[in-house]
Amino acid sequence: MSLRDKLVEILPDLLPAREEEAIKGKELIARVRAVLGDAYSDHSLRSQFSFIALEPDSCLARVANGQGYYLRTEETASSLHNMFESEAEASREGRDPLHKALALAVRLYDTAGMGVFVYPLESEESWEHADLVAVQWPAATTDETGALVFEPTDAPTPTLRAVCVCIEPDDESCRRAFFRTLACALCTQEAELLLIGDEPDMPDELTRLASLYGVGIRAISADVAGEDALPRADEIFRAEAADARGLLSELPQLTLAHPRHRIAPQLSANHLPATAAAMHWAQSCIAKGRVEAYEMRVAVN
Repeated sequence: MSLRDKLVEILPDLLPAREEEAIKGKELIARVRAVLGDAYSDHSLRSQFSFIALEPDSCLARVANGQGYYLRTEETASSLHNMFESEAEASREGRDPLHKALALAVRLYDTAGMGVFVYPLESEESWEHADLVAVQWPAATTDETGALVFEPTDAPTPTLRAVCVCIEPDDESCRRAFFRTLACALCTQEAELLLIGDEPDMPDELTRLASLYGVGIRAISADVAGEDALPRADEIFRAEAADARGLLSELPQLTLAHPRHRIAPQLSANHLPATAAAMHWAQSCIAKGRVEAYEMRVAVN
């Protein structure tokens, strides 16, 4: 039995039932060792915790924008990240520029027929996973519910594209976002940097970097900081596909470079467990022969 399978089996009995009683990783490791012994390193256990917590149907929940783990139940589970919940109408998150930008990014790819796996926003940007992973599905048909269904005779392999978003970019933030995109895409076949805001002042430098490293770069001119320039993040996220396409078509877009496809990623998923969560989701859809409902495309804390 793999370490992941062992953890999935024992964690429900080790986790506190309520978020207020969440325990930190160090304590959870101690509880796991009391059952499994010392056969696994702290790094292996922490990596698996991160991986399992990103699976929307797992028993392990992580405190949003904080530290600690607790037991996920049907009552506490959510199929959408809280920044896209309908309650965001009265909250700051619905109008926050980064939330709006991420909602635009989701719709840019999903209205183009790609699957989208979104990671929860954190207090600091992650260099271990992109902001989202866009999945190019193999040939598929659409069933009566509108879901994509794969032919059972195929042996499909999805293409994963790590996407990082940079808002209101300047020279320094563009460079940082570029190399963050490169780092977060080591386990995927493609990488793309999405610039949202004013067009960058350094297109030649970005184009040279893109050519050297194979990172795609796309710029969307959108005033995400303006109070009334765009709808709220939750409205963008939930808009019908035709409305989302209409909104995107009104925003000037510039493609500086197309992502270069790699037949095989540079690193295995074990090196970046958070990215492995997106890979697991994509492979799960393939195994089931259909893409899950839209709400299940979003990673939750």
